Amino acid sequence: MKIRLNILYLILVALLSPSFDDVIDYKISLDRKDVRLGETFTVRADIKLKSGYHIYSVDETLTLSPSYFEWIDSSLIMYFGQMEEPKPNIKYDDFNKMDIGYHKGSLRLKQNLTIDKSIQLGKKNIEGTFVYQVCDSTKCIPHWDDFSLTINVESGSIRSQHDISKENVGINSSLFGFFMLAFFAGLAALVTPCVFPMIPMTVAFFTGTDGKSKSYAIRDAFIFGISIIVIYSILGIGVSVIFGAEVANDLATSAIANIIFFLIFFLFALSFLGAFEITLPSSFVNKVNKSSSKGGIYGIFFMAFTLVLVSFSCTGPIVGTVLIESAQGELIKPIIGMLGFSLAFAIPFTFFAIFPDWLNNMPNSGGWLNSVKVVLGFLELALSLKFLSIADQTYHWGILDREIYLALWIVIFTLMGIYLLGIIRLPHDSKVEKLSVTRLMLSIATLSFVM
Repeated sequence: MKIRLNILYLILVALLSPSFDDVIDYKISLDRKDVRLGETFTVRADIKLKSGYHIYSVDETLTLSPSYFEWIDSSLIMYFGQMEEPKPNIKYDDFNKMDIGYHKGSLRLKQNLTIDKSIQLGKKNIEGTFVYQVCDSTKCIPHWDDFSLTINVESGSIRSQHDISKENVGINSSLFGFFMLAFFAGLAALVTPCVFPMIPMTVAFFTGTDGKSKSYAIRDAFIFGISIIVIYSILGIGVSVIFGAEVANDLATSAIANIIFFLIFFLFALSFLGAFEITLPSSFVNKVNKSSSKGGIYGIFFMAFTLVLVSFSCTGPIVGTVLIESAQGELIKPIIGMLGFSLAFAIPFTFFAIFPDWLNNMPNSGGWLNSVKVVLGFLELALSLKFLSIADQTYHWGILDREIYLALWIVIFTLMGIYLLGIIRLPHDSKVEKLSVTRLMLSIATLSFVM
């Protein structure tokens, strides 16, 4: 009787209420597509709700209209697990005289299914309906959205969760990939105008004739390098603690957050292109610099801190890029990102201090350093569109669809290829008298990418 009343209620609401347009976005997926007979897999619904809207809990004791999956063809499945959800928000409903559970923002619903042992092998379609209501403060609109998922039923013994976890190495792979991306970002920061000239100046501090033995100079160089890593890692830990996994997920799906990230990336790009410099207050930098003159481990640490602060106008946008990307992932991702960046940043200072003769093989400073900075600016500009695209999809503005997105990338990277040829110059650029082979090859690679 309760179910019939619920269905009647949903039909009446659907007929009498206007529809909500573009307030919910979701994707239904599988944790894996290859499943063995008798094995359990998971169906997931990743949901993003526009601000001011919510859906009800899956718990029937907390709502008259729970969200759930209804399976159209159940012959493939021998077991349906309970639907799982994050902890719902609870509010007391005066009309129904009961506590109501609901979700807003971003969430994931999950349900475990077990494949029947008697079915034939091969690709199978599992069809279902996602039943839910989208509500605001005044009304609710019911939805019955059909979906189809394809799995590949294969032979073999049932795998344990441990075996499945070993197969699903995507997270670990993505973390390693992000570590390498951050590492290369650290290498890129080294060849910017704010950092590259400081390498011989800093190394001279450890190799000067101040009565110290070679072993002491090497020890101090290692302390200096470790200090750089510690400083950036503390920054990564801070971001991880502040945002956490739950806030990170909200940041990844929040339209407002992605608009803010777009603006930050856009400012980073303008800074690298030469419109202005992002600097820290000179009083703060000078105060830290004074602490570096006290000597010992304390002085070396603050010397590393001074390097980090003085080079901020070039490293700040790169570090900011890594942190924004990492703040949208796993809890440990900001720490991994800063560890990779700082490791690449610290290694040259440490090794050149140990082997000062290597400095003779370094290229001289010059206009090429600013060219590196400008190229990074073009890349920052291209990356900024990713965040604007997420906001555009959420609000359905229609200003950054696939064609416009690609057109903007084509323009940006075409200009970057022309810039590498020395045809256009930006502020702080020196005139390209002769085109080097390196610039020519990079320009060919960039313009080929455009084509």
